[in-house]
Amino acid sequence: WDPKRRPCCTIKDFRIDLEGLPRSEWNKSAALVFAAEYLKRHQGHQGENLTLEYVSEAWLTHVLALKTRYKVKQLDELDRKERKARNRRRQRKHELYSRRLQTAHEYKDIKDRAVFIVESLGQDGMSSDESDHEGHRGEATYYILDKDWRSKQITAWLRMLDSLHLRLRYNGKWQATAGAWPHFRMAGPNESKGAPVKELPVDFYCRNWYGAQNEFAREQVQAKEQSGNLAVPAQHAK
Repeated sequence: WDPKRRPCCTIKDFRIDLEGLPRSEWNKSAALVFAAEYLKRHQGHQGENLTLEYVSEAWLTHVLALKTRYKVKQLDELDRKERKARNRRRQRKHELYSRRLQTAHEYKDIKDRAVFIVESLGQDGMSSDESDHEGHRGEATYYILDKDWRSKQITAWLRMLDSLHLRLRYNGKWQATAGAWPHFRMAGPNESKGAPVKELPVDFYCRNWYGAQNEFAREQVQAKEQSGNLAVPAQHAK
C-alpha cells in the first residue's frame, strides 16, 4: 500500500492496524477515511460543527485505547496457554512418580531400595519434560529436562524402573496389558530450572554439582549421610 496514491481502505473494507504504532501511516489514513464518512453522515446534526482534523484526532485516540485492550487480551491468552502447559507438565510428572513407585513395589528383590529412592526423591525429584507441540493433537515427543543436581546412579535407578514397568505391561508375553501407555520421552538439550530436592542422602546429588556449591548453598540443601551402594542390580541392568 502506497499512502501517497490512495487511502489504506474504504469504509466498506475498513481496517485498522493493531500490531503497529497507534499513529502508523495506516491508522492515520484509516482515521481520515472514518472522519470523512462520519462528517458525511453527522455534520450539522444536533448542533455539531466538527472538522476533519478534529474527528481524525478523536479516532486516533480511540485507536490507542483499542490497541491497549488488544494487547491485554493477547497477553491474557498467552498466560492462559502457559498455565495450561504448566498444568499438563505437572500432571505428567505426578504420573511418572506414581508409575515408578508402583513398579518399585512389584519387584521383591529390589523393592526396599527402589521404594526408598523414589519416595525420598518425591514428585519434585522426577525429571519434568516439555513437548515439541504442547497442547496440539498428534503423537508428541517429550524432551526430558535434565536435573543437573541429581546423581547419575539415581537416574540409572529411575530409568531401570521405567524399563521394568514396560516389562510388567507386557507381562512376559508379546501382548500388552490394557491401559494408557507412558508417553515417549527422550533426552533433551535443556536443563530443569527447578531447585534441588533438599535433605537427600549426599550420594543422591551429582558429585560435581555438589562440589561446585558454596557453603551457603550446601547449607540450604541440607544433605544427609551417604545412603550406601547405589549400583543398579546386575540382573536388572541393561
